[in-house]
Amino acid sequence: MKAELILARGRIRTLGRAGLTPQSHLAIAGGRILACGGREVMGLRGPKSRVVDLQGSAVLPGFNDAHAHVVYYGLTRFAADLSGSRGIDDVIERLREHAATLKPGEWLQGMGYRTDELTERRQPHRTELDRAGGDRPAYIDERGGHARVANTAALNAAGITLDTPNPHGGRIGRDLNGSPNGLLLESAMRLVADVQPTPSLQRRIDGVLKAQDLLVSRGITSVGAAVNRGFADDLRAYEMLACDGRLKMRVNEFLSWELLEAATRVGLRSRFGGDMVRAGPIKVFVDGGAERVAMRSGGGVWRTTPEELRELVGRATAAGLQVAAHAIGDAAIEAMCDAVEAAHGEHLRHRVEHCTICPPDLQSRLAKLGMVAVMQPMAARFGRVASTIFFPVRDRTHLAPHRGLMRARVPVAFSSDLPVSPDPNPWPGIRVAVEDQVNGIGLLAALRAYTSAGAYASFEEETKGTLEPGMLADLQVFSGDPLEDGAEVSWETLRPRAVLLGGVKTFGKL
Repeated sequence: MKAELILARGRIRTLGRAGLTPQSHLAIAGGRILACGGREVMGLRGPKSRVVDLQGSAVLPGFNDAHAHVVYYGLTRFAADLSGSRGIDDVIERLREHAATLKPGEWLQGMGYRTDELTERRQPHRTELDRAGGDRPAYIDERGGHARVANTAALNAAGITLDTPNPHGGRIGRDLNGSPNGLLLESAMRLVADVQPTPSLQRRIDGVLKAQDLLVSRGITSVGAAVNRGFADDLRAYEMLACDGRLKMRVNEFLSWELLEAATRVGLRSRFGGDMVRAGPIKVFVDGGAERVAMRSGGGVWRTTPEELRELVGRATAAGLQVAAHAIGDAAIEAMCDAVEAAHGEHLRHRVEHCTICPPDLQSRLAKLGMVAVMQPMAARFGRVASTIFFPVRDRTHLAPHRGLMRARVPVAFSSDLPVSPDPNPWPGIRVAVEDQVNGIGLLAALRAYTSAGAYASFEEETKGTLEPGMLADLQVFSGDPLEDGAEVSWETLRPRAVLLGGVKTFGKL
């Protein structure tokens, strides 16, 4: 077989057996790597082969963002952008401007603010949102994804009153007289979300395309598409884009726990799907976010109790379905370990999403149970600053323990959690993971966590994640060599000059 494309005179790092040792030539045919090595690869050149002289530029496998809210991020692009808001008046003004663009009957939505960035250091009140939306329902999301605020019209649409009890795993914010103030935490967010008009399939498709443009520009060729709600249309959106040839990244689509029964009835199993779209794990929230994580030392919110989790994991395991459990605190991680152990689910690579506070005994259990830790390396940077607020002193050394987990032989896959991290660029997270003075890891380990480990988490390690012969030709080409240029490279702004999926360019210029 002759090559269709040869990348010549580059610094090609396969991240496979050769690790970071660069090769100079890479040959591609039929969407896969044909050969990688030295000048001998030119022997695969045929009359129709295209040869690209890289002139010393670096090549890496495409990144795999193992946990990103693709559809959710895409849909927020049609809402008011509240990121960077410095005060509640700023939030209201941005919402008011966006409201002027809406049609009658559309809800006013916004996303991206952070309470700790507002001068008031508090959430907006429903009456403040009323100033922006008036009689139009308004519902805004804090960037972390665990708190939302509704205006009076949205609360009325959901039937939330002074007498509405807190739902299991959530809380309704209230004024001193007990009246709802608009703040909805954790599972309480669903009270309003469930009465919102459902975005159309076309809107979902448009949202995926917006998210895809961002992800691919950052060198991401595969993504674990996480969900917050039980929409089945997300999977259909990806399938339609794939069939139309418009999907430019490989998607492992999570299914919300609400779809477990339906998935079981139709015989869905882990590994179901093709190279472009796969039905991924069942997603469930175990604890909350920030100060609401479930800790052994006490406190936190159980969005799914240990008993409920054990039943869900048992049903999923019996059906041959992997589970991805949002578990930040050590008590939540322990509950997931207990559930997997009871279900005898070692063969399904059940996943702990975030896995933020994980002491050595739980690291050992994750390894023994064949589980995968899907983490966001930027959490280490946040954690070293904020842990004094959220976590007891004894828990902080176990925060984002990349090194400990890897030493325990737990597969660690990196991700952005887009839009919690509004820019999914992997390089800042790689740098944090390498430079972390508490739980730092080597550069090769960090790069593998953002490539082959993500493939392992979705049972695809035999087809992608490295640039070895036979693997899918998903790769990124840089201008120069960021791994050799040292201090001259700003990893925070590092971008590939070109991205290839199956040997076909999807971004930039070769």
